[in-house]
Amino acid sequence: MRGPYALARVTVVRAAVARAMVWTGVLGAVAGALVPTLVPRLPATVAGAGLFVAAAVYGAVRRRAWWRSRAAAAQRAPFTVTVEPARLTRRRHSADNGLRMLAGLLVLAGAGLAAGPAAGMAVAGLGAGLLLSVRRLARWERSREVLFWASTDDGWLLGRRSATGPWSSTGPAAGRVRPVVRPAGSARR
Repeated sequence: MRGPYALARVTVVRAAVARAMVWTGVLGAVAGALVPTLVPRLPATVAGAGLFVAAAVYGAVRRRAWWRSRAAAAQRAPFTVTVEPARLTRRRHSADNGLRMLAGLLVLAGAGLAAGPAAGMAVAGLGAGLLLSVRRLARWERSREVLFWASTDDGWLLGRRSATGPWSSTGPAAGRVRPVVRPAGSARR
């Protein structure tokens, strides 16, 4: 990329996605457990526990080689970029993807009518596995004293691999960046 552009920290975006999946799955599982379903509650809960574990393992090991190669190919970030503070990244993610999370919750609640809490537990397990994957990447960053960043246009960083642009890297001090300009309406009185 040329010219000024904004970067969001990879672990912050991935953690925001994973947490959204965990909460959506938990709420979907609770909705499936509270309403009468077509499947008896005990078998649905046991199946959901198995799906939770399987999805957590899948989420933890999913695309490990791709993430590792992406981190190895990261270029040093130029001085013309702006790094986005973690708090603003989380806020932007929740604002941009609020409708998707609501739609996912409605789908899981609908699936709960048929299968009880199993579908919600599977989604929560996938989110938990992704959180483990994020922690592994953060530990890798700490051990090498480097932070990985991607363009804020890359969105979820979980979609199609071809849609994700190249990563940039900085030193660990860039992770403590604070907003330069306060959002409108947040001035102190």
